[in-house]
Amino acid sequence: MLLSLLNSAYFFLATAKFGLMQWLAFNACSLSIIAYLACFICFQITRKDLVLAIALLPQYYYGTMGLFVVSWDAANLVPQITHIIITLNVIWIIFLLLKGSKYESLGKGLLIGVLLFVPLFAIIQNYSQAHMAEFMELLQKAGY
Repeated sequence: MLLSLLNSAYFFLATAKFGLMQWLAFNACSLSIIAYLACFICFQITRKDLVLAIALLPQYYYGTMGLFVVSWDAANLVPQITHIIITLNVIWIIFLLLKGSKYESLGKGLLIGVLLFVPLFAIIQNYSQAHMAEFMELLQKAGY
């Protein structure tokens, strides 16, 4: 997932010349990867399963759902590979928690994820819709 994040950062920040906030708003999968990596690092340090579950909602929303929302054409091959990788991480976390009977961690982590990320989803959606013309203009300037 780190490689997918670095690829996205390179494309949006270096190639297409987006700003940092524009990149995170227009490619929210990157934000979900950042959330996952932060939670994964915290999990490695604390060994608290709850932390992994917090990252499930943004991964599912932007990664797994991206498999169905983004078209499956040549231009979207790399994003779709990223969505598959994110989905595999969702499956891994759910398997890990269910295998270990960590239902409390799963429930609490999902609740915390909802409280943290649903307001952020709304902000991202509103920003993206309000600035879609700017997004398209930046892509055209980059030659895409």
